[in-house]
Amino acid sequence: MIISNKILPGTLAERVAFVQNFYLNLQPVAPLLGITVAEMAALNLDVEDYAAVAQTTFALETYTASVRQYRLSLTEGAIGDPQPVFPSENFAPPPNNRPAGFFQRLSELIARIRAAPAYTPEIGAALGIIPSQSGTIPPSDAKSIIEVFPSQTGYMFSIVVSNRADADAWTVMVQPKGGAWANAGTFTGKSADVVYAPATPGEPVMISVRVQLKRKNENYGQLSDIVAITVNP
Repeated sequence: MIISNKILPGTLAERVAFVQNFYLNLQPVAPLLGITVAEMAALNLDVEDYAAVAQTTFALETYTASVRQYRLSLTEGAIGDPQPVFPSENFAPPPNNRPAGFFQRLSELIARIRAAPAYTPEIGAALGIIPSQSGTIPPSDAKSIIEVFPSQTGYMFSIVVSNRADADAWTVMVQPKGGAWANAGTFTGKSADVVYAPATPGEPVMISVRVQLKRKNENYGQLSDIVAITVNP
């Protein structure tokens, strides 16, 4: 079950922040709304497990990028380059082993809170459960988050793009030091490998990288923050 996107944000990080804020602000008003101590304790366990598995998800995305970097070093590095080191893995399960159905339990609890005689718009605002007028992020507010991992050879770098909102593609833009921005390719999904074409091959090049989200072939949202890396021949 998925809670209405007029309440629940779109990205995993935003959803974790939402449920943590909901639990924190529900504590002082729970008795007024008929929420028992046992129910609050169960909600706390749900929130802890959700936050834990979200953190593991973020770590997995970084781990995936690290494995990609290892593969590129192993296959495309030159003889004599530093020995590739495979990234370590240490993913723990959520601490409370909660049963399935967190979003359903949360949705039913929100419905009870709204129906409680003591419920007020002020309580709803504090809990974040007043539906927004739009269930999607406004295009002007969408802004991707990028992680960039340069390869040891081949003027290649890997890029992971998150927080894409309703974008269906994204364009990578690169800028050499003192040069102009240029498109380096348009991609879909979460990640891609990009090859930079230097004006004068043979030497490492420092470049800046940013991403422009796309939707239906049009620019969507804001440019990402800029990440500076050095790519190698």
